[in-house]
Amino acid sequence: MSPATPLIFTIPPEISEHALTFLHPIDVAAFAQVSRAGRALVYGASDHYLWRQLFLALFDDPRKSLKGRSAHPAYNWKGELQRRIRSELAALNAEQRPDEQIAAVETFISAILDAPPVQPTIPYGESASLRFVHRILRDSGILSAPGAPEKIGAQIIGRLRAYLALSLDSKCSKDITPFLRDIRIKSRCYVYDLRNYRRDNEFGPFQYGREVNWAHVEAIVNVIQMNLGELDGVWMDTRPPVGLEATRGYSAPGASKRAPDDWACVEGTWRRYVSFMDYRNSHGTRDPTFFEDCNFQEATRLIELDLHLIPASEIPRNASFLVRSNSKSKSAYYPPLYFTGTSRGVHGNESQINGAVSMGGDGIIRWRFQASMADGQSQWSSEGIQLGNVGCAAGVVGSWTGAMHDHGDPVGPFWLWKVPEGHPSHVHEPHWMF
Repeated sequence: MSPATPLIFTIPPEISEHALTFLHPIDVAAFAQVSRAGRALVYGASDHYLWRQLFLALFDDPRKSLKGRSAHPAYNWKGELQRRIRSELAALNAEQRPDEQIAAVETFISAILDAPPVQPTIPYGESASLRFVHRILRDSGILSAPGAPEKIGAQIIGRLRAYLALSLDSKCSKDITPFLRDIRIKSRCYVYDLRNYRRDNEFGPFQYGREVNWAHVEAIVNVIQMNLGELDGVWMDTRPPVGLEATRGYSAPGASKRAPDDWACVEGTWRRYVSFMDYRNSHGTRDPTFFEDCNFQEATRLIELDLHLIPASEIPRNASFLVRSNSKSKSAYYPPLYFTGTSRGVHGNESQINGAVSMGGDGIIRWRFQASMADGQSQWSSEGIQLGNVGCAAGVVGSWTGAMHDHGDPVGPFWLWKVPEGHPSHVHEPHWMF
């Protein structure tokens, strides 16, 4: 052995490799550039030990994610680790190219969806992968940079911002008030523009073919969130959970006690906020100045629901919420579910709820349901998507409109989420609508 040979190469490679697992991946990459021997140690091993350990030191184990049970066993530890580190550097670099920004945002979305579900037998702790994404989005400002939707793409930017639900925006601007005011006006313009609700998008936050329209979803989240901020302390114990932890699978209350066939955590107690405006001047919603008028009024209602599953055989064949037999399913683990229940609003007025939950071919969960009055006539219909992984605490966001979709029917946003059994009821309180 040459006297100039570094000590690390004089010991068994297994020990050297183990020592490298205590370094940051960037430092490991720098070590590999020192010599051929260093490069061989880092990149030439026949197994995946080094890269697996480096990955697991920073992120959640992907084998424990909801996708992990059906994922290919040969996980690309090195490739995914390099992808995430590159995305971090791209997000924190003010001069990053649009293609690098796009790749970074796509990587962050993937990391969010790969976070492990909440397990009832394991003490609850933060997800390492979600903590990584949260830190970068907090420190980089990649989502709030001027022109970000145009440079990166409104759909992927909208998806990531929808998952965050404005939880980071107070740190994205030196003067947050004008920033949020601009977001609110743009979101209201989108949500209340009747041209965004058609039969070819099923009157919901979708594009043609039921592909999710994430720009629409983000606008819905923004409208509801900022409306709730104006309730002046009313119903403070009844707010949808926000932040990346709320997107984790089975983080909803009661998820650990769900029935074996209730993969979507449908059964139980829910709360729902709906917002709406006066549609006698609906043509004005195409003009942003319409929402800047001091006379503009928007109402927000709190609705309480109790839902339970029913067999598909009890659903009429002509039900509008029936999941089509040709619908693409992501997995046999998630067959369509049908539910019924009650919805209570102001003064205890009650309606019957009937609907369905299904897993889309893109892995995004769709919710659709109708509210019927005492005579059985359907009055309102709703289309929404799960704001995160299966059974997540963040719940469901979407659009409601008239069940018959007649010309001139109103439309508005809603946010539906699950609450613990015994959650306080507020429908009989005087502050029922704002």
